[in-house]
Amino acid sequence: MGQHSTIEDVSGHVIPDSVAEMRRVKLGGVEQSITIRGRNANAPILIWLHGGPGQDETGLWRRYNSALEDHFVVVYWTQRGTGRSYSNNIQASSMTIAQFVSDLHELVGYIQRRFGQQRVVLAGHSWGSSLGVAYAQAHPDNVAAFVGVSQVVNALAGERLSYRFTVDEAKRRGDTEALRELSALGEPPYPMSSILAQRNWLEKFGGGSFHQPTSLINLMWQSFGASELTLLDGIYYQPGVNFSLNSLAAENARVDWWSNARKFQMPVFILSGIFDRNADAGLQRAYFDRIKAPVKAHHWFRQSAHSPPFEEPDAFNRVMIDEVLPVVQEWRTIGGQEQSL
Repeated sequence: MGQHSTIEDVSGHVIPDSVAEMRRVKLGGVEQSITIRGRNANAPILIWLHGGPGQDETGLWRRYNSALEDHFVVVYWTQRGTGRSYSNNIQASSMTIAQFVSDLHELVGYIQRRFGQQRVVLAGHSWGSSLGVAYAQAHPDNVAAFVGVSQVVNALAGERLSYRFTVDEAKRRGDTEALRELSALGEPPYPMSSILAQRNWLEKFGGGSFHQPTSLINLMWQSFGASELTLLDGIYYQPGVNFSLNSLAAENARVDWWSNARKFQMPVFILSGIFDRNADAGLQRAYFDRIKAPVKAHHWFRQSAHSPPFEEPDAFNRVMIDEVLPVVQEWRTIGGQEQSL
């Protein structure tokens, strides 16, 4: 089922060839929600892979990054176990990276048939960047470009760097409460409860989701500024987060793209917030230097931590429009030679 519509300009006139639809599609046997929007149905396809796992960012993308709809057909996918794609009937055993890659492959197939395009741009944020790497490695012929935002590289190395940052910052600030709690946690690897406790301090110290701390209530309020979101999204938000994080925790803790994804067959862009200590910014840059791709580019966001699309939306949108889009349209003319922009 779904709702079909078109986009209107500021004068209220329908834009020819535009697309604006919400629907539920069955992926891997589970109904999942997608929203598709673009001013030109023939534009390149961009699929957002949200973070978390379990944190649907559709509302934030629509609020801060809707300018991309002028240049791409943007697909906002709410992954299984998340928000309006959450259900008590989803088995925890189905929450695996392989299953998410399979779900995404079915979604890409649906988009290919719907718009008659072979390749899509994948833009993954945090956990979504890990899913994007996995898909790009498994199905390179379907990917026009991969954009890793706050790229996950090596889970254990990232957690250790994040932990050490919070300890060092607590010492620098003379925060005895933080030092006491962090010392009690000990160094990673540790369970999800310890990760969440450490992240609480990371947020306070400006290296977490946002460099300028904000609240979950504020983020949800901003998200609900998007007309596509409903009360149902709010009701299912926290159950989806808890279910997804816990179900995928063990497998996510073993992720190692540093060793297992060193070569890409499509253009790759890594976009990093310079203050990011959630997925360590320095580790992201080191991974970028390590990988090989037909075209690759790295971009620093100097006022951001883990969420450049929402902390510096204008700068982020300009990178997507001015840097990613031309490469997506023209990279086949490069002749297969590796380039670093």
